[in-house]
Amino acid sequence: MPCTSCRRALPPDARFCPYCGSPCALGPVTAKPTGRKVVTVLFCDLVGSTALSGALDAETLRSVTLRWFDLMRQRIEEQGGTVEKFIGDAVMAVFGVPTVREDDARRAVAAALAMREALAGLNVRLEQGVGVRLEMRIGLNTGQAVTGSATLRQAMVSGEVVNVAARLEQNAAAGEILIGPDTLAAAGPGVRTTETGPLLLKGKSDRVTGHRLLGLDEEEGPEALRRFDLAFIGRSRELALIERTLDRVVRTRRADRLVVGGEAGQGKTRLVREWLHRATATAGGPRHGVGRCRARGEQPSLGPLADAVADLLRTGGTALPSPELDLLHQGLLLNGTPNPSPADTCAALAKVLAGLSEAEPVVLVIDDCHWAAQPLFDALDRLLRVLTDAAVLIILLTRPQLFDVRPELALGTVPLGGLSDAEAQLLAAELTGGAAPGEPLAPQVLARVGGNPLHLEQLLAAGDPVGADSVPLPLQALIGARIDALDPPEHQALGLASVLGGDFTAGELTALAGHPAPGWTGSELRPLLHRLVRHRLIRPDGGAFRFAGGLIQEVVYASQSKQDRADRHERAARLDSVRQRGSAAVGGHLEQAYRHRVELGAQDAHTDGLRRRAADALAEAGRLALAHADPVWAADVLSRATARYAAGEPGSTATRRRLGQTLLDLGRGTEGRALLEEVLAEALAGGGEVVETAHARLALASVGRSAGPGESPAEAAGATLPVFAAAGDDLGQARACLRLAQRAQEQGRHRAAERLLACALDHAVRADAEPERAAALGALGVSLWRGPQPVADAVARCRELLADQGAGRRAVRLTLNCPLAVVLALHDDRDGALACLAEAEHLAKRLGYAEADAFLPIFTATVADLTGRREEALLSLERAAAAARDLGATALLRSALLDAARIRLDLGDWRTARGTLAELEGERAQPARPRAESADLDGLCARIAAARGQAATATRLAARALATAARTDSPIVQGTAALDLARTALALGRPADAAAAATRARRRFAVKGHLPAVRQAEALVSRCRIRPPGHGPAAGRVTGAGMEAPR
Repeated sequence: MPCTSCRRALPPDARFCPYCGSPCALGPVTAKPTGRKVVTVLFCDLVGSTALSGALDAETLRSVTLRWFDLMRQRIEEQGGTVEKFIGDAVMAVFGVPTVREDDARRAVAAALAMREALAGLNVRLEQGVGVRLEMRIGLNTGQAVTGSATLRQAMVSGEVVNVAARLEQNAAAGEILIGPDTLAAAGPGVRTTETGPLLLKGKSDRVTGHRLLGLDEEEGPEALRRFDLAFIGRSRELALIERTLDRVVRTRRADRLVVGGEAGQGKTRLVREWLHRATATAGGPRHGVGRCRARGEQPSLGPLADAVADLLRTGGTALPSPELDLLHQGLLLNGTPNPSPADTCAALAKVLAGLSEAEPVVLVIDDCHWAAQPLFDALDRLLRVLTDAAVLIILLTRPQLFDVRPELALGTVPLGGLSDAEAQLLAAELTGGAAPGEPLAPQVLARVGGNPLHLEQLLAAGDPVGADSVPLPLQALIGARIDALDPPEHQALGLASVLGGDFTAGELTALAGHPAPGWTGSELRPLLHRLVRHRLIRPDGGAFRFAGGLIQEVVYASQSKQDRADRHERAARLDSVRQRGSAAVGGHLEQAYRHRVELGAQDAHTDGLRRRAADALAEAGRLALAHADPVWAADVLSRATARYAAGEPGSTATRRRLGQTLLDLGRGTEGRALLEEVLAEALAGGGEVVETAHARLALASVGRSAGPGESPAEAAGATLPVFAAAGDDLGQARACLRLAQRAQEQGRHRAAERLLACALDHAVRADAEPERAAALGALGVSLWRGPQPVADAVARCRELLADQGAGRRAVRLTLNCPLAVVLALHDDRDGALACLAEAEHLAKRLGYAEADAFLPIFTATVADLTGRREEALLSLERAAAAARDLGATALLRSALLDAARIRLDLGDWRTARGTLAELEGERAQPARPRAESADLDGLCARIAAARGQAATATRLAARALATAARTDSPIVQGTAALDLARTALALGRPADAAAAATRARRRFAVKGHLPAVRQAEALVSRCRIRPPGHGPAAGRVTGAGMEAPR
């Protein structure tokens, strides 16, 4: 059997051609089972064959047609293609079967052009012999196909890629070659085409852009595929190793060879070019020449060496030994052959190189040596033996596959691995034109590329580096060729591992395999995995293994048939190791098994059972994600579970309700409310579950969508609490108690709120519900801040709660750190307050709760105001108000507006403060308005009225604020109302009344331990003593808004 690249005879059972290094087609014993791979399909058809049959005798026509068939087959096979079948007077060929090559699309393009050229020569002979000419048209298309065994001569490929290739051929004119857009992309640079415009192909709903093939330029170097204009990143160790090797060669004057090994795209060429650039930039640097091996055996055996020597000689040197140089010009430098003999050629070349190295070191670089033929390695070995007393370094760049046929070259290799994550971030910034530091690569992208610079470059160029279906075709071909060259047991092991994803062990693969492939027993599996490590496809990870890059896993996974994927996912769901990872892992495998069976048309009871099991497992995963305060992950798995449940199935209602609540938490209010209303509507129609209906009712009331007319969250909580208690639903009881506690807080009854919050916390702990635990503790922190507890005691209590409840619970630390920051600011501990806020902000970004965008800036603004940074406080409140409007969070919006208005008044800007309060003006007369908010709003409006000279209104509002505050147990609310009264009186020219009110405010703040407010009250008392009586607004001065207000 010949090599399809260099056409030399192959030894039995060879995996790679020993002459050119190309992967060998599999023989019958090693034929792979049905799978999926990226191939390029070629259709070629004779034009006008009917007229031809009328012009020629049947026997003559048969002879002409067979000559054409044979010629077309030759051109196809010369490029490594496989003729699948002849259909009438048409030829169908496939590039990528039986073995994928990274340049299959380019080979197909070259074959099509060669077929057209060959037909022109055949036509000359046919015109002379039988007086006819043949015309043909060709179509090419690239894409994923289902492939069978070539050795069994069955249909080797099927899929849309075949149909599109046939339709492109039918749309081509006589003599034309039409190629699809994916073929153009996969073939790489140098393909010359003109666009035909969108084509409407039979059987395709979308138009396909065709490209008329004009020609194919000679294969270009790495510059065509890689960006060599970017800053060089990393690789300091490898650069130093090359430099040390050259230093040793120069010092000892002993020629040597250095091999740089690494997978495609790791940057071997770029590394050596960078080293040469740096080395030649200094005095005494080396003279060098570079040659490159070609992928398809298009060079003479010593062509790469000849190119490197010619490149070297072009850079200078006049004192060259002419007899030896003449000999090289007659053979090696003329046509890349060892003429007159390998021994004479190597002796002459050694003489030339030794002469050149007298003045400066000589470096020969031969790139892509994995494509090299055996004679080149023989010549290099001979050259190194005869090079004596010469400072010559030969650098070979290769992929690791060469070490399978030349294992001695692996010794002393400079191994080139992937970039670190930090280096990949720097490269990404270069590739995107200097991206801002605040826009780093997503972790998923780093995991996909595995540090491979080419993979990163092509993913970013594709525009969607995160998308699971965004592997560019050149990368699919590059990785697919590596995978397709593996032995069947290696291929099966990789396929099983790709189903597991992430990391995997030998034991897991054995359990998942069920019935191992021939030649794969348990004792052979570990050595097999270590071979895959040597192939750089996987890497050890502790006692397990993982893929060297996510893209490798994706391409391996895509290469399996859907039937294999479905079977393996179903078996994976039963593995103990998968079950130990939780219901999300189990549900994910079952979901994939179900999806693949559906796509294969297997709509049976077994498939439906997979659907139901997947839905239950994903629903449980969502419940656990919610319990552990991971709303982003919960939304993902709950959405998938909801999609898998059939209407009315047990678990469906609870899953939809949980998803609705989660979407509300994430700020997707419209979707969340729709799901909750759907659950509630089912209950009203008599088909809903009682407890789930209660949950939906409470959740909707909390966002202003009540079940009854005007039902408040507290009223809904009071109505649903007995339902939850009767069902023993701790989660529901925790939520109901939280709503009741929040109403108590709104009314300024913090002692009562603390009792309800303790009850909520108890139920949340029993339910193991971190969000409800966090909400109860955060609300308790607010009552410690606003309620009667002295500040010193409140600080101690908050820290105690953090120590007891916060370990390992991010949501708890977020909600408790916010009120603790304010309480610390009340105690004049500015640094402690800022540290708490910093931790809260960090946690909020990780958790993803949308409401944090509104409530966290309010706490930040409160601390900023208490520590004298009013402008910062206003900016934070603007962000809070904007977020609250987006979320429809009216309570948070009111809080942000009230705080902003107070700061504006403290800055003396009563007009802006009045405008800020405009959204709240219509609510002042509503009896259901919270007491604390009512007192705050009345006090602010009193100050604005005083500033406008409306004494009666100001006096009435200030008195009402004081009376409302007295009905709370909050020293801060009471002190603030008294201080607003003092400022109002002072603005109205009544300093004695102002002093009395300020003194009263000071006492309330002192009881609390609110140090900034105590100082403010004392300053106002002092101001009242020095102010002349009667000096108010009537005298033309507005001063009532000139002092700070406590928070």
